[in-house]
Amino acid sequence: MNSVFNALPVQDLARTGALPTAKPLSHIGSEDSAVHLLTDFSEQSSSVLSSDMSVSEAKLWMRLADTSFKVVENQAGDCLGILAIEDVNGEKAMSVANRQGVALKDLRVRDIMRSVSELPAIHYRDLRAATVGDLVSTFREVHEEFLLVLDHDRHQPSRSYLRGLVCARELLQRLDLSIDLEHRATKFYEIVHVVKGGF
Repeated sequence: MNSVFNALPVQDLARTGALPTAKPLSHIGSEDSAVHLLTDFSEQSSSVLSSDMSVSEAKLWMRLADTSFKVVENQAGDCLGILAIEDVNGEKAMSVANRQGVALKDLRVRDIMRSVSELPAIHYRDLRAATVGDLVSTFREVHEEFLLVLDHDRHQPSRSYLRGLVCARELLQRLDLSIDLEHRATKFYEIVHVVKGGF
């Protein structure tokens, strides 16, 4: 293969003392690109837990990493689900332990994770074409905290892989809209219902 590559134009910064640095968008609007909310695993490695890890160990790792969720993988490195911090901190772990008749210390991540089969998924090409407002409508429809984002494998186009995910909590934190705090919403779809704006 005889390819020709061209050098990029280089700018002379000899008279420049300082440059502003790009900052992530802290606030976004309903017309902004939905891609701004993607946690893209092709650009940053996903925060991963083993499905065989104990729930108490997972809780510790999540606190140390200061993350609200982790991807749960099997030994082959395939995504089995998502574990959110409220899954390990809340009533879910106790409830599952009681239902299974096991001690809390014997509970595994796979027992309380949100399974891939139970989570809604969208395609990356649709996310690229969508606005933040479209994402709000999607979250309203699915009533879930996470949207998995799939993409086609370049080497095997008929096969999809997990490109990343969109978290409803991050969407709410970054939306530049006011929220009626009189209503004590606890689920994402309830929170979206009390958002004042053009949705």
